[in-house]
Amino acid sequence: MFHRHQLGCACCSPHLLAGALGQNESEWQELLKELSQLEAQSSPEAVIFHGGHIYPDPEDCNTRVEALGIAEHKVIATGALDEVRRRMRDSYPDAREQGLEPGQALLPGLIEPHAHLLPSAVFLTPPWHDLSPFDGQKLNLHYSAEAIRDKLTGLVRDAQGRGEKWVCGSGVDPSLMRDWVDIDRHWLDGISKDVCLFLINASGHLGYANGAALQAANLEAKFPEGVLTESNVTQMTNTVPRPQPADLLIAMRKVMSTANQYGITTLFDAGVGMGLGFYEVVLLQALASTPWMTVRMGGALFGNNDLWSLWLNQFKPQLNSPPESLFTIRAMKLIADGSNQGLSGLQSTPYKCCAEHRVPGVGPNGLFNFAPIESLARIMQQVDAAGWPIMVHANGDEGIANVLAAYQLVLSKVPEPVSSPPGPEAKREPLRHRLEHASLLDDDDLRTMKRLDISPSFLIGHVGYWGRAFRNTILGEERAQKLDRCKSALREGLRVSLHSDHFVSPLGPLRYMDQAMWRVMEADPELAVLNAAECLSAPEALRAVTIDAAWQCHLDDQVGSLKEGKQADLVILQHDPLHVEPAGPYQLREIDVHETWVSGRKVYAASKPAENK
Repeated sequence: MFHRHQLGCACCSPHLLAGALGQNESEWQELLKELSQLEAQSSPEAVIFHGGHIYPDPEDCNTRVEALGIAEHKVIATGALDEVRRRMRDSYPDAREQGLEPGQALLPGLIEPHAHLLPSAVFLTPPWHDLSPFDGQKLNLHYSAEAIRDKLTGLVRDAQGRGEKWVCGSGVDPSLMRDWVDIDRHWLDGISKDVCLFLINASGHLGYANGAALQAANLEAKFPEGVLTESNVTQMTNTVPRPQPADLLIAMRKVMSTANQYGITTLFDAGVGMGLGFYEVVLLQALASTPWMTVRMGGALFGNNDLWSLWLNQFKPQLNSPPESLFTIRAMKLIADGSNQGLSGLQSTPYKCCAEHRVPGVGPNGLFNFAPIESLARIMQQVDAAGWPIMVHANGDEGIANVLAAYQLVLSKVPEPVSSPPGPEAKREPLRHRLEHASLLDDDDLRTMKRLDISPSFLIGHVGYWGRAFRNTILGEERAQKLDRCKSALREGLRVSLHSDHFVSPLGPLRYMDQAMWRVMEADPELAVLNAAECLSAPEALRAVTIDAAWQCHLDDQVGSLKEGKQADLVILQHDPLHVEPAGPYQLREIDVHETWVSGRKVYAASKPAENK
């Protein structure tokens, strides 16, 4: 249960809101007041779906049913059409029927188990512009430093014409350029020395600033080369003009709408509070009771920089929330190292390209945010003891080894049984701790994870989008084989999920399935496969974006399948993703989403098949 605070509460605001709200606090107060006055969510529909291909249970993809009935947020009945009609009509005589077209498929709603709603929304507001290497769901094979320079030059000219002082860009990724060009102060000063330029690397772990931006943030002496890493990036973002609350809310709604268009019904935010602190929690709470919340949201509180201790004083995990709750806090998130494509994930051996592409302030093996490892274990021990599932971001092989060592220090001890007076002693339900991204795993890592019951969530775009860069430039052939070992994790008996880390890569669970099933390196002219032994089958990939992702998020009792009594979170696709001819690596992401339903309410309906996937 949440500790009920008023906005601006003295025990939270001074610690978490400093520098985050600027002069906008009164506007946030007014916006939240308006949210509280919005009409409540509409009533859920009573509907009998039939026809097409209906798969209620991703753990048994061989079983299809003729019909599925929903009402009062829940799945009421599945099975033969006559039986579903009878059961629905007994209690819901006004239920309407909706026939699926031949070839359409009805599945449990798709789950994004690791994304970042607020930063993704911020990057949709001025002065931010998209400089990413993605065209929808596909990689832009013509991405280059020259194209970025040309776009920035135009943006600077436009900003000067409007009398604006800042131009910012998100999604910049030198590793995916046709020719890798390192961005720094000198490169950006060549575009403008007057307008403040600040770019964020696609990984989110690096930032690039020109001289004007460094001066504006009073960081010129500390970062003369204009390259910032990890928490230092925040020092610059606190100087960048902040979006107005109303604009940010519109952008958040746009991110949720995009998620719905790709069939996402549950979005798990792996860093709540990173941007607005306690206000972020309050904002999402308020939004969840309005029609504007069109996804089911779980959240992990961002725990780095000692925020974990403040959160523990304010909240308890909501692992047994009412099923209709559209926003709940369910985990604590810690970031252990950086990004492999950003050359800051901690590696046991130097990056292959460390001599050619040096990151100022980062060694040839990357970085780790906790020293010694025991300091990470001490934090994890207290978080675990307080009953919180833990998600730890780790990318490099040495970073993963360090995190697993910390997990062993925490989880190898047998916890004391918890009593619930006056009843008998009862052991606490096991917490589902996770390893986020889990980019480079060897067999020993997988065995350790199995023994400790830690499950991996894979940023599968590391294979599809970045695979060629990892193989050829960043890691080399041998280490690249260890990327996103989905099949090996399943063989070890682990549950796995697939995610986007959005804003890092585009939303789209059907695309995640594509990349996990074919493991094609999309930047490779020959579309070569990276470690075919790790390819998933279609049913395995579907589980990773439905029931297994729900399990990792402690939400499997509510969503992830369409068994009777569960929430009516579902998606209707134009084609069946479980029966496609293996003709190419882009087939699933090109399937159109026809409708998306959350808690028995239709939140998306396609007017026509999407043209740009």
